[in-house]
Amino acid sequence: MNLQDFTRWQPSYSIGNWVLDNQHKVIFCLCHEAIECVPDGSQGLAVQFHSVRNDLLGCVEEHFGTEETLLRHCRYPWLDRHKEEHLDFQLQLARFLMSTALGKEEPADLHRFLSDWWSEHILSSDKEFAGSIHRVR
Repeated sequence: MNLQDFTRWQPSYSIGNWVLDNQHKVIFCLCHEAIECVPDGSQGLAVQFHSVRNDLLGCVEEHFGTEETLLRHCRYPWLDRHKEEHLDFQLQLARFLMSTALGKEEPADLHRFLSDWWSEHILSSDKEFAGSIHRVR
């Protein structure tokens, strides 16, 4: 995905499930908030980044739980693989956000990391199960 495509919510990001799409929208906004308040040495940005980081990690954890419950309910055959992706990303996200908080990452690095994840997970991996959840209504 082109980094410019990661600037605002696009209808093409929808997977067709109201709950998951709304959770994705919140995560998307938090990703942008995190990028905008990467600490630059000022106390204000550091406090703001810490708050956004905690919100993002919490929302991602809640979202992954919701998604896994829905996938279990619809007997998604690749649920275990999807759960592994979730765990791997949560660990990567926590590490990257900590590295950013410590001043080891620039806003462009965080933007790239988050947009790559958005492209790989939301636009690819999550789109794979969209048909499965639509059949369960």
